Amino acid sequence: MIMKRALFLFFLLSVNFIFSQNEYAFTLENENGEVINDLQTLEFNSVEYEDASFEFFIRNHTDEPINIRAEVTSLSGTNGDMMEFCFGECYFGVELNVNYPMGSFVTINPGEVQNSIGDHFYNQDLGDGQNPISYSFRFFMVDNNGFELMSIPELITSYSVNYFYSSTLSTIDVDAVNFEVLYNSNVLNITSPINCKLEINDILGRKIIDLDLNSGANYFENINLEDKIVIFRFKFSDGNVSSKKFIF
Repeated sequence: MIMKRALFLFFLLSVNFIFSQNEYAFTLENENGEVINDLQTLEFNSVEYEDASFEFFIRNHTDEPINIRAEVTSLSGTNGDMMEFCFGECYFGVELNVNYPMGSFVTINPGEVQNSIGDHFYNQDLGDGQNPISYSFRFFMVDNNGFELMSIPELITSYSVNYFYSSTLSTIDVDAVNFEVLYNSNVLNITSPINCKLEINDILGRKIIDLDLNSGANYFENINLEDKIVIFRFKFSDGNVSSKKFIF
């Protein structure tokens, strides 16, 4: 009797061990091939494209081609209208519980990532300036008809990631940022204390040029500002903007 109980206990422990060895059918990676963990939160303090856009790749860890779709499972601080979500196709605005890509799926070959180029999340919603904005995305496997495949104990077939934006993650004191601007013979020389973007508009608000500023000295040739009144709009990574008028 003792021997039977011991064998039964061994069987239960063995089964529990086997079924605890769950593996993911696929994982998310960033552009450098680094794995984004399931349920990980990606934090952003900007709505500028290069700073706020996150390009992702889905790697198939199985021995067969898999089909993947995605859905937005939660929204906070936003209605989703200003989220650019590209996965197979690009959508400008997302809705809760809608499957993307709509009417299709992305097929990924064994050991590879998707062929679609430029799949990414990009929030452009500044919100109310006080409350953060968050999105939760869930990626999941589907069959050839687009219907979800349920996970089995040995294989996890869904994967989630959160996108979080708050301008208070890092705040720049706009008034404390000083720029030195020199202009001579169509050469614009700007000394900037930080990395930021610069939009130059004429007095009527028409854009003249966009420039990227690095911390330190920045030289730009063939910039025609002679005898012009212009507005410099310095755009910072936390979403703040500082405008200054110059007369050349």
